[in-house]
Amino acid sequence: MTLEVRVPDEWTPALALATRALLERAVQAGFPVIASVRPDATADQVGSLYSQINALIDEAGLAA
Repeated sequence: MTLEVRVPDEWTPALALATRALLERAVQAGFPVIASVRPDATADQVGSLYSQINALIDEAGLAA
C-alpha cells in the first residue's frame, strides 16, 4: 500500500523526510495514532488532546 501525505510548502525537505520516516515506523510497528494540531494550539491544548487519546487507547485495551 502507498500512502501519500502532503506537507505544508514552508516545510523544509528535511522535515518532510523526517515526517515520512516517523510515519513509516509507526505503520510498521502497529496501528498509528495520528493527531493533527493547529499551528496556534497552546501546549496545554496539545497536552489535553494527547491525554484524551491515551485515555481512549487505555479504555480500548490497546495500550502495550
